[in-house]
Amino acid sequence: MLDSTNRRKAYDRTMANTVIVLSGGRSRRFGGVHKPGVLLGERSVISRIIATVRSAVPDAKIWLAGPAEGLSQAEQAEVYTVREEPIFSGPLAGIDAGVRAVRDQHEQRQSGASQRSREASDVTLILAGDMPLVSEDHLQALIASCRETEKPAAGVDDRGKLQFLCAAWPTGLLRSRLADIGDTRDKAVKLLFRGVEVTSVEVDPGTIVDFDTPEEFEQISAEVSAADEGPAGNGSAADRVRPVPAEVLQIRDYAESEIDDGEVAAILEFASRIKHSQSSLSPVLAAFLAGRVHAGGSAGAPTSVEESLRKVEEVLTRRSD
Repeated sequence: MLDSTNRRKAYDRTMANTVIVLSGGRSRRFGGVHKPGVLLGERSVISRIIATVRSAVPDAKIWLAGPAEGLSQAEQAEVYTVREEPIFSGPLAGIDAGVRAVRDQHEQRQSGASQRSREASDVTLILAGDMPLVSEDHLQALIASCRETEKPAAGVDDRGKLQFLCAAWPTGLLRSRLADIGDTRDKAVKLLFRGVEVTSVEVDPGTIVDFDTPEEFEQISAEVSAADEGPAGNGSAADRVRPVPAEVLQIRDYAESEIDDGEVAAILEFASRIKHSQSSLSPVLAAFLAGRVHAGGSAGAPTSVEESLRKVEEVLTRRSD
């Protein structure tokens, strides 16, 4: 993985960057309301995303594949727009439409020889329009990794799953994959990645979270409010922990464990911190060891979950220093 200095050097060598933000879709699970256009704090979701892109990649040409609803007139003037054909035919069709529009624009402005020489070094960043917490650092890391390896680069969440809609691609390879797929209407984005070696970029999973339902949006809104308030803001840490997946609680109940929901959430946070720390120990094994510490306790009484997690994390941090 690149350190911050080398990542900046890789970014500085960039010949050209294109960003395609996907803002199409029916938003069925969101009541039909255009998700990128909803207000999150004082700005719309899409406005936040565009601002992060501008900060991360100032030289990029930004294409919006879908409606520009949620952007001010000034913001709309700084992006290009295109629609998938037919509309509402899926994010893969949106990516295809954006890539074709970029290609057509390049062909109009450059000679064929110049275009071929630049295409190999171009990077195209694909980004979902409902991912308002994505960070400048992560976008730069994706571009730098893509440029260094000449392979697609995508973020990996805490389940080890690639986030297909937050990925950097060598432009030539992206065009080739779309050509191989052919008709992109109503097809899954993961088809782009089939048979392609991908550089995985670790990231705080909260950075690449998206939303489909009002409940998920409320969780993101709470994160934004907590961040705006800062460490001294109102509300306890327990109020701001990540939501616990229902299946995790079901397993807990199946095992008839006395651990409460807040403690389960604390374990998930612990595992995420270990994954993104300098420790080489698996977060699964770390959580298992914390469980043993909890069960062992002293004088016949179990150690609290919070204390068990703290002790294990303290040891792992000390070992990695």
